[in-house]
Amino acid sequence: MTTRGPQRYSDKVAVVTGAASGIGRAIVEGLVAEGALVVANDVNAGALSELQADQVATVAADVREPGAAQQLVAAARELGGGRIDALFNNAGISRPRPAAEIDDATWSLVMGVNNDAAFHVVTAVGRVMIEQGHGAVLNTASVAGTHGLPGNVPYVVSKHAAVGLTRALAVEWGVHGIRVNALCPGLTATGMNTRLRTGNSGYWEAREAVVPLRRAGTSEEQAAVALFLNSDEASYVSGLIAEVDGGTHALYAGYAANRPE
Repeated sequence: MTTRGPQRYSDKVAVVTGAASGIGRAIVEGLVAEGALVVANDVNAGALSELQADQVATVAADVREPGAAQQLVAAARELGGGRIDALFNNAGISRPRPAAEIDDATWSLVMGVNNDAAFHVVTAVGRVMIEQGHGAVLNTASVAGTHGLPGNVPYVVSKHAAVGLTRALAVEWGVHGIRVNALCPGLTATGMNTRLRTGNSGYWEAREAVVPLRRAGTSEEQAAVALFLNSDEASYVSGLIAEVDGGTHALYAGYAANRPE
């Protein structure tokens, strides 16, 4: 029977990467409220320590490091008696700059976190899910994973790869009872965007002006969709690339958000 309402994750075991801030933190808080056992991972040990709850085990580690993925799996299996029901593959970074100014170190850093580490985590967790015959995975991509945007080539490329990873695994792992979806946040007021909001308010306001809902989203709004997609309520949803962007990509770029009379 599908569990509905505020306890969709009662006694389920979930792993969340990038858990210390923004969307990841909102996901952890939602999971805790819904009764899950949670392994919360982030490279920021100080911020991670603030996620204090009886059912939360924290793992402060850089997901790029060898063995980090297995460390998360071991922590989850210990917490939940061997199984892992849901993965929120959320860790990600952005290093915006013009394409001609991107050096090898910047490219490798973004790809290392957004692609290499994401792949290692999802396959490590996936082996457990294949063994148990069920599971749900959500990869955090971005609207930059379905569209281009200026001044951030490594991020755009890495998020397109996250969308590809999602579709490939949804097709390959469906036979094992594993669902794989992607969350593609649009303009969202998270820590990653703090510099834009505070240091370039004109740009931020211009971005909000082309969102049909006329505002940025919140981490909690993104987390609400994430929690739905990895819950049993979405039991027939797999391979979905969910753009949660206030309607932005429903608008053809050749028009303004408000049509003159």
